[in-house]
Amino acid sequence: MVNPRPMVRRLFPATRDTRDADDDTTGIVRHHWDRRAPTFDDQAGHGLVSDEQRRAWLDLLSRLSGGPLQQVLDIGCGTGFLALRFAELGHTVTGIDLSPQMIERATRKAEQAGIELDFRVGDASALDCGDESYDIVAARHVVWNLPNPERGVAEWLRVLRPGGRLILIEGRWADDEFPATKGHRARFKERLKDAIVKISVRSGIGSQRFLRRRYRRMESELPFAGGPSAERLVELLARLSVSNIRVEPLMNPALWGEPPPYPRYLVWGTRSG
Repeated sequence: MVNPRPMVRRLFPATRDTRDADDDTTGIVRHHWDRRAPTFDDQAGHGLVSDEQRRAWLDLLSRLSGGPLQQVLDIGCGTGFLALRFAELGHTVTGIDLSPQMIERATRKAEQAGIELDFRVGDASALDCGDESYDIVAARHVVWNLPNPERGVAEWLRVLRPGGRLILIEGRWADDEFPATKGHRARFKERLKDAIVKISVRSGIGSQRFLRRRYRRMESELPFAGGPSAERLVELLARLSVSNIRVEPLMNPALWGEPPPYPRYLVWGTRSG
């Protein structure tokens, strides 16, 4: 559904953002994604590359969201890929991301498409939303980036209405069964290291020892770095009393614009009353 008179609202919650800026890990993560925002959509699997891909996602999300129009929250929305697809289906959508640069790009895409969306800068683990506000909470490739996944997902369930649906789209690109390529691992490490370097320079701290220490700390603070396995994610949701948990592979190349180079999957369930 396209609205010919778009309204895209941007909220910058100062209280939570100020507190987040004091957290080293959150600051590094924010800077990393701000830096990647200008070229984020250029990579297959991130941006929309064809009508076939668009139709594949609309079919998937239509099946997951059901018939009636829903209030949808897209956590870690990035440049708005999921949020835009949900809005195309007619749902009322809010997108939240830690990166202001990602939100700016998502905002421009919605305006250009003439789609009404509510985009906000915010912390996935400390949402500026009321309890039981949404029928659907969705996150695409976000859980792995949380310093405390259990706390983050619990926060998502807080804003989900009883009986509402939690939709998590994830992948596992680094484990023993499906090892990532050396090049992919190297690029992943270099991106994090580059973010640490730039933040260190700004704060006047540039020693190699400091950078190595901060980098190791960053890796250790991401429990799902490399992507969670479906089994671990199911265990996490079960601990949080999510019901009717289901797992589906998402290996259709049409969804990603290329054959998936590593396992991608969907885990979804409902919030218990």
